[in-house]
Amino acid sequence: MADEDQFFTTFGRYDEFSGIQAKLLSKDLWVDPVGEEYEEERDMLTKLIRTLDEYQEQAYLLDPYLEQLVEPVVERLKYHARTLVADPSRKFRGSKTIGLYFPHEVDDLAVALSYIHGSQWDLRYIVLLWLALICKIPFNLSQFDEPESLGQTADALEALGREYLDRAGLEREGAALLLSRIYVRKDTGSRLSAFISWASEHVANQGESEVLRVCAQSLRTSLMRYPKFLPSSHPWDKMKSFSGNTLIRKFKTKIISRVGLRILPPNPNAGRRKVKTLTGDELELQMSNLQESEVPEEIEVILEALLQGLEDKDTIVRYSTAKGLARIAEHLPTDFSSQIVESVLALFSVHSIAAAAMYDLPAIAEHTWHGACLACAELARRNQVSDSNMPELVEWLSKALYFDIRKGAHSIGSNVRDAAAYVLWALARTQDSATLKPHATNLANRLASVAIYDREIHIRRAASAAYQEHVGRMNLFPHGIDVLAKTDFYSVSVRRNAFLVAAPEVAQHPEYRDFLLDHVLNVVLRHWDVSIRELGSQSLKNLCLIDLDSMATKALHTVIPLLESIDTADVHGGLLALSELGLAYQEGVADPVSHSQRLRNVFRNLSRVSFDIVKAPRNRLVTAAACRLIAATLTIEEIEAGNASSVPDWRKIVDVGIKHRVDEVQDEAAAAMGTWSRLADCSSKSGGPILQKSVAKIVGALDFEKNKSMFSKSVSFLLDEIKPSQRGTIEARRASYVSIPFAVSNVFPGFLDLIPSSTMNQLINAVVNGLDDYSIDERGDIGSWVRLVSIQGLTTLVQLLFDHAGELPDFEERLPPSLYVSIVGGILKQGVERLDNVRQEAGKCFLKLLELKPPGVNGNERWEPPAKGILRKLFQEDSEHHDWADGAWLFPRAVKLLAVPTYRKDLLTGILLSIGSKTDSTQRPVSKALIEYMETLPVSSETDEYTVVAFVDDLLHRVTSNMTSNAIVIPLFHTFNFLFEAGVLERLADDDAGYERLEKLRVCATKNVARWKNIERINEAMKIVVALLAFERVRRSNIDSIHCFLAHPFPKVRLPISQSADYGVDDTSDIESILLETTWATITEGEAKEASDRVVELFSADS
Repeated sequence: MADEDQFFTTFGRYDEFSGIQAKLLSKDLWVDPVGEEYEEERDMLTKLIRTLDEYQEQAYLLDPYLEQLVEPVVERLKYHARTLVADPSRKFRGSKTIGLYFPHEVDDLAVALSYIHGSQWDLRYIVLLWLALICKIPFNLSQFDEPESLGQTADALEALGREYLDRAGLEREGAALLLSRIYVRKDTGSRLSAFISWASEHVANQGESEVLRVCAQSLRTSLMRYPKFLPSSHPWDKMKSFSGNTLIRKFKTKIISRVGLRILPPNPNAGRRKVKTLTGDELELQMSNLQESEVPEEIEVILEALLQGLEDKDTIVRYSTAKGLARIAEHLPTDFSSQIVESVLALFSVHSIAAAAMYDLPAIAEHTWHGACLACAELARRNQVSDSNMPELVEWLSKALYFDIRKGAHSIGSNVRDAAAYVLWALARTQDSATLKPHATNLANRLASVAIYDREIHIRRAASAAYQEHVGRMNLFPHGIDVLAKTDFYSVSVRRNAFLVAAPEVAQHPEYRDFLLDHVLNVVLRHWDVSIRELGSQSLKNLCLIDLDSMATKALHTVIPLLESIDTADVHGGLLALSELGLAYQEGVADPVSHSQRLRNVFRNLSRVSFDIVKAPRNRLVTAAACRLIAATLTIEEIEAGNASSVPDWRKIVDVGIKHRVDEVQDEAAAAMGTWSRLADCSSKSGGPILQKSVAKIVGALDFEKNKSMFSKSVSFLLDEIKPSQRGTIEARRASYVSIPFAVSNVFPGFLDLIPSSTMNQLINAVVNGLDDYSIDERGDIGSWVRLVSIQGLTTLVQLLFDHAGELPDFEERLPPSLYVSIVGGILKQGVERLDNVRQEAGKCFLKLLELKPPGVNGNERWEPPAKGILRKLFQEDSEHHDWADGAWLFPRAVKLLAVPTYRKDLLTGILLSIGSKTDSTQRPVSKALIEYMETLPVSSETDEYTVVAFVDDLLHRVTSNMTSNAIVIPLFHTFNFLFEAGVLERLADDDAGYERLEKLRVCATKNVARWKNIERINEAMKIVVALLAFERVRRSNIDSIHCFLAHPFPKVRLPISQSADYGVDDTSDIESILLETTWATITEGEAKEASDRVVELFSADS
């Protein structure tokens, strides 16, 4: 499939594709490829198929090139060429389209017949399609026969089709198409009766439903000579086992409708009542003179079967039925055709009689309504809908546009709404302006509302297309051009844009305003999908801001009944609407008295929702919406009223939200507490025990202007919460880290007395420490949650301090240069670690720090990142993108910063963690980048230049400082091993300083190895010891180290070292015999020590 984000405008890879195809077709196809030639041909074929797959969703772009692409392939078929390219072409564009470009000359028949046997299945399918096309030649097939064997060619073609009818897959479809082309010919049409008898017997004997399917496909284009043939008269129609096969029902429907068409006389003007001349004059076309009494009796039987087919459970059957019904209707007299339209309209009321509302319809009504809409659309396309039927049709379509029945966790009815839009599109193309004028405003409002507010993107696009068709052809819709520009194909494709941008723009026109408002209140806010209710409430606010006095009042009266509904979805939608109305009043009302009064009018409606519903554990959406309503509409009057408040339980609701386990509810409760804190002192009104995570979120939302006494306590609480403890959770720590920058922002810079420099340093250092949180549990690296928010928090705090540096007399004390450098280094360290999402966020924040203007204080150059020019050159210049998640882009740049001493420690720590990662997409590029960088360094130097020796010193220092930590030592050992494998450390053996480092490494790899319990650490150390044996200078002192592993207490350690320790040893030596013949994995520890001592002795002698 093509990438969903790719959008092509032309077949830009035509030259490349045709070149590869020509090269593939030029191969000697009589010789089976082997070896490299086979791989080359397969690669070329794969490239062709992948190129076609890229255009799968926009296959029409290849239409101008199909002739040039398909003809060379088919030409090769004529010379017995092997090809698999034609079938992928058929896949992406369809056999009908591809078949148009097949050659159909007389000489091709013999070539195709001789080539089909013995080939591959996909090639046989292509040849069958080719034969089907050749059968359309206008010459008698007997001309290809020998004089003594007339009918031989037709017999061969028919036998070929029958042979492949039993084959599974596409061959059967090709055979069916071939047979249908044979039986439609004048010279071979007489064979159809025998084939029907054969097929009936074949089905009756074997009961193969798939054979019936291809029989129906063969018959569907062969009715010209058998107009009285009805499938109900044949044995397979009575087999109940076939009724469940969708394709069988589809083809039976097609056969029935085409039988009806052949029974009726042709109507040359079918489908048109009027035509326009070049001068613009309209000419009436004479309709069929067929009288109702002349209609054959079989038509009623056929129409009855087709009307039943409109209620079929499968869409393809209903659509085939609708098209067949409409085709028959346009061949009938006007009165008879009107009766068909009335019968179709009657289907809408089949399930509507017992239903009080649209939402009460049974699920099975979807099939009936969809079939009826499809039939109406096809009838409308053929201009069979009379003026008298139009009011009833529009009435039903007005309901069908909103057909949405909830079924479990989803809904059904999108196909009905799509078909209803199709009907309206068809009406615009066939009806005259006078007929549609009485319904224009109604249709304009309904199509606009569906184009804006429907949940499904294809429905919004369909409604927009129908609206466009009416505007372009009828010009009856009010402000049609302007509304169309706001609800075009692209505007309604993004749901958020349709709800929040297009809706208020369309509502600027009074003709649409009230209808859109009613639609939001009565449909969108009651929708089963939570996201639709959320967006709908936000759209309601944007609509009300157009005319706040009238629209908000109307919306408030309509929303109130929703709060008393037994459906929690209605209650949730109502609470969301009230919250957005409160926000609208905050934005649109300037007078303080009126502002407070209107907010209280909205707030008091919360009392209509039972507190039991709000606190119910499963009603988290209602609880969150209630807290949101409090946050949006709470006033000082309600707070001061205490228990006399219009909503006495509002404090309990906030308390329930604070203690809720769901983050979304806690966030809304924290926002409510934030509103409360901005209005009054809430330090002693928290209402019972509060969860740690909720309190942390509340601290970030509080307004400390009215709660100054709480700030120091809040800071102490946050600093305590971020300390890992058994009672704390990672979620609580993360929430605390998130709240620190928000709490500082809430007091900065207006209340600097609340946050002295010492407190500021405490908070910044605490967030810096969050960069070292590597907590792990069964969910994985949960510490990354803290590291992510710490990166974001440090960036926010630095930006805040830099922006207000001129207002801070003690700026240097609040953010010392050394602390700032440690922040930059810590973020850079996260930018080279193993997790892609952490690197991405660290890179984004690091670039923000690089782009910050220096603080407005003296000596501001001290707050510039060290080596800023190098940083800009590496990460900002000469690159099209800055994707830190892409290791291949990042690590070759990042390792160059090892030359900067300020960043070396942090950077090396992050790189080592990435090297120890088990993720290949991270480990491979960082290892490659480090090796390439190390190859550019000198072994040692008397200057401050970074060298290989200095690099090894840094690694050894980390090993010796963390000998008890496997999490640190194992990645370090692994780093040494891949450096040995790459040959980077070979230069150390020839340098005195390098030799000393190799000796230190040997000691670190063998010290107390018998006490180690971690197998991975032992194996990595063993690999280091074996690698050191390769150096002549180190081997003598390293021989004794072999004993640590050959005689190790763990048997699984002895075998790998025995298989590796023969490096550099003569194949004929006694050492090889001992190493390979001793059963190291099964002998006792004492026997292993004896054998190990003998190996070491021989090694020493050999050296």
